[in-house]
Amino acid sequence: MNAVRGRVRGGRVELESELPEGAEVVVMTNDRDEPFDLAEAEIAELEARMVAADRGDVQPAAELFQKLRSTR
Repeated sequence: MNAVRGRVRGGRVELESELPEGAEVVVMTNDRDEPFDLAEAEIAELEARMVAADRGDVQPAAELFQKLRSTR
């Protein structure tokens, strides 16, 4: 799985790089009031975490939510 940058122009998504014909994609948009800009290092970390998740190296949701609540 890869993260690829793109912009909407004329109502269509234009990517900064080519994808293979027939590739399945998921498009996530940002809230217009909140930018969604990731540095190259952040994209690399996101991709690494997606690979880890694909191989089953994940944290249970209950654990994650408990950790998030304790940092408030």
